Order: sequence, then structure tokens, then C-alpha cells
Amino acid sequence: MSVTATLDIVVRALAAQAGVAESSVDPEKPLSAVPGIESVKALRAITDIEDECDVVIPDDFLFETATVRELADFVAKLTREGSSI
Repeated sequence: MSVTATLDIVVRALAAQAGVAESSVDPEKPLSAVPGIESVKALRAITDIEDECDVVIPDDFLFETATVRELADFVAKLTREGSSI
């Protein structure tokens, strides 16, 4: 899966869980900067991303991720490596 496709999935999941437009999610900002996102909503978005991309994202990665784009890059790497559920 390409990084661009993965970024689209990540942005869509975060926006859906936060209840905001996808355009409100800035890929260069931290996950915590997504308007309306809270920890429970962020975890739900991670679950949605895992389901759609067929990967497992380590629990601690959410707290180590600096930006939305870095999360997308990590998910793209997992899909390339075949780190599936």
C-alpha cells in the first residue's frame, strides 16, 4: 500500500472518530492536534486503521507518534512488511 493511500486512510479514520472534516486533519501536526480527538476516539481510529489495513499497531506507538503523517508512514511500512493480524 502506498504512503499516500495510507495517509488517506489515517486522515479519514481520525476525522470520522473526531467528528470533523478530513480537511481539518493536518498531517504535519500531532495526533493530539486533531480537533475533537480524545484518547478514546484516537484508539477507535487506530482500530479502524488496523481493520482497514490488516495490520496491528503496537499500543505504545500511539503515544510515541509525533504526527499524523508519521503514523501513516508506520502503517504503510507494516503493510509492506506483511505485518498482518
